[in-house]
Amino acid sequence: MPPKGQGKKKKEVDWADDEHFTKERSMIYIEHTYECPIFQTKADECGVFLQQRIPERKFQLVKNRYGHQVPREGAFEILFSQNARTSTHLLWSGLDRGPPRQDKFPMDYELLVPDVNRILKKFYPDKAVGVLDEDEEEEMEEL
Repeated sequence: MPPKGQGKKKKEVDWADDEHFTKERSMIYIEHTYECPIFQTKADECGVFLQQRIPERKFQLVKNRYGHQVPREGAFEILFSQNARTSTHLLWSGLDRGPPRQDKFPMDYELLVPDVNRILKKFYPDKAVGVLDEDEEEEMEEL
């Protein structure tokens, strides 16, 4: 009997095609090395964190382009797009960080939330959560 989890490959979905596309689903692309299991664990944590932190959005986590991308040595990069048909934005790169290995990952995923909201606000101003307009930011600075 094969070990659990062997032989079951996650089905690759083209989130940009008409059948699966929705403006309500944001994409999180993570490139991570296979050097150590912690890289995959941290990638999964990031996806779960953003879904819990911004529950009004759907998030789809795509790791190493469904296995089609050969990750660079020591890679841990987080890219984000509003949906599957828009450009990606780099949120975090651990390529030039470390050792130690813990420096490859964001200390707190909360640090990514303002950038995610800024990207969402560009196209969906009514959907962004916790992002101040430029006028509101200036008012806050004056206080």
